[in-house]
Amino acid sequence: MSDRPFSASMKLSDVIFQNRNLLLLLPRFGIPVGFGEKTIGQICNEQGVSTELFLYVCNVYCYEGFSPGSTTVTADELPTFLKYLRASHHYYIDERLPHIARHLNEVAAKAGSPYGDSLRKFFEDYRKEVEDHFAFEEEHIFPTVMKDIARSRKAFIGAHDSIEEKLSDLIQIIFKYLPENISSEEIIELTFDIFQLAEDLGKHTVLEEAVFTNGKDGERARKKTQPSEEFAGEALTEREKEVLVLVAKGYMSKEIADMLNISMNTVNTHRKNINAKTGIKSIAGLTVYALMNNLM
Repeated sequence: MSDRPFSASMKLSDVIFQNRNLLLLLPRFGIPVGFGEKTIGQICNEQGVSTELFLYVCNVYCYEGFSPGSTTVTADELPTFLKYLRASHHYYIDERLPHIARHLNEVAAKAGSPYGDSLRKFFEDYRKEVEDHFAFEEEHIFPTVMKDIARSRKAFIGAHDSIEEKLSDLIQIIFKYLPENISSEEIIELTFDIFQLAEDLGKHTVLEEAVFTNGKDGERARKKTQPSEEFAGEALTEREKEVLVLVAKGYMSKEIADMLNISMNTVNTHRKNINAKTGIKSIAGLTVYALMNNLM
């Protein structure tokens, strides 16, 4: 990571050496490799890319102390910024997710049924959710933001929560709960790929929310999806296992309370503890966890 923001006078090659993930941004801006010793300003001018916008995106990706704000992307830069976001969507849907799917399917085949089947379904459902989310953005949010950015903010609030949560759950499931017959090398390689996607998507989310929601809701979402360490590593109690199975089967908290003859507050406490102990928050993820641990 960079310890200071990048500037137009810096050589692009030097900037990329500081963070290789910036290579992923070049095709999204239509910038070809082979730029030699040229500065960021020179290259952006040659390619017709706003230097300020390119630096803004690079700094969000690399500089921990950089705080993005909605005023950074000007009205004139919005068309280029939306083009960049569409190119990012293309990269995730057509390159990264298929790559992970191929690797995950190999691991799932070795895991066998029901583990492999549940893992495949979880990922395919996640992949479909991502595709639907990006399609919604491109069909409804992007056209709106060009006309009325205030309306787009209202439509965009909380849109990334589920995607971030489920990708985190997938990492937990693969890294912590796959059967022992899968080699550590395969698990580490697959987990690394997903971590890389999660990091890239996280920065993508920061960029979108900085423009579409002033960054406030992005901060709320990221705080909400941080894993709790209060019960990390503890085993589930028998009652928590009962609640987990019922949650996985689709029952609501009120229904679970009635079935187990306990209060709704107690059910919600059990659910909170289950999330903290497993590191998994989505119902789909908990269902896979229950199957992999022979609870269902």
